[in-house]
Amino acid sequence: MNKVKRFTLLIFCLLSIAILVSPQIKKLTGAVLNKVSIGDQLMVARAENKLPETQQNKMAASKAEDFVGSQKCADCHTNIAAHYQLTPHAKVKIGDKQVGCESCHGSAINHVALYDTAAKLTKEGKDAEAQALYNDAAKVAAASMKSFDSMTPAESTKTCLQCHEGTQDRSDVRFNYLRSEHFRHGVSCLDCHSSHSPKRVEFLLKETEPEGCYKCHADQKISFARPFHHKVPEGGMKCSDCHNQHGGFQQKQIRNWIGADMTCTKCHTDKQGPFVYEHAPLKIEGCQACHTPHGSTNPKLLKRNEVRFLCLECHSNTPGLPGEEPGSIGGQAPHNLASSTTYNNCVRCHTAIHGSNSHPRFYR
Repeated sequence: MNKVKRFTLLIFCLLSIAILVSPQIKKLTGAVLNKVSIGDQLMVARAENKLPETQQNKMAASKAEDFVGSQKCADCHTNIAAHYQLTPHAKVKIGDKQVGCESCHGSAINHVALYDTAAKLTKEGKDAEAQALYNDAAKVAAASMKSFDSMTPAESTKTCLQCHEGTQDRSDVRFNYLRSEHFRHGVSCLDCHSSHSPKRVEFLLKETEPEGCYKCHADQKISFARPFHHKVPEGGMKCSDCHNQHGGFQQKQIRNWIGADMTCTKCHTDKQGPFVYEHAPLKIEGCQACHTPHGSTNPKLLKRNEVRFLCLECHSNTPGLPGEEPGSIGGQAPHNLASSTTYNNCVRCHTAIHGSNSHPRFYR
């Protein structure tokens, strides 16, 4: 049986390496992913100029002379412009063109014309005429800019993904986000990021971790307040160490695409297999079969307050068998937990409970 396990593991490893290094297989898997990925479909449609006329691509239909430049915007929006200059966006160029306000908000020529005219009329004492301009719904609509406050999450996100597309090799953003739980639940880029006045400039975050995550994930905030928890509140680790906030292929947006347990074992390296003797719950359910991931009232983040109660959820009837455990015949049975005070902690004997290379019963 052990030889079969080792052979199966060897085949799995060889297939994984072949997929990673073979250009033909990468090309094939890429084609499959492109077929099912909404993000890839959007990218291809945009490249072929087949996107419908929406707020997201009105800017592409504008002419060069329709753009007035960010400095003109700064004449009125002084504070926003000052904060924007401190962000990475202010330093970005596409070709020889500087990315500015109109890159996201669209052409401002009509907007500037309306409000410059109204301001001029006000200076000349023609308040009634200026007010008439403001009251002209058609002119105001024609002069309106793309307002992200009035967009749906899907609309605002599409605007961001025009630049932040990512690739299959570096797929943190577009390639993952459009398949993510965040996207499916109506979370847009702007729920976490601020283009104008971020609290953390590096990633344009509105709030630093974990406070930004707690806005939605209140249950996890409560978990981290329990006596035993991962050191997120203390700054020892971040939510994004385990979760990919932009999405992925795992449930709960777990960062490691191979599996949730690989996320745990990148820190808990001593628990990483493969082992000759595997513990079945680990193979089937993973670490969360016994542990809660965020916080617990129990040591080791266990789901139960005593190890034996956790073990008995699966091992509810484990009698001593002849020849297997000392004392099972003619003496006290080690598994008689009700009467035994010496052996009432399963891991006292089964110490290698995560897996063993030496004993099928997980003894030391």
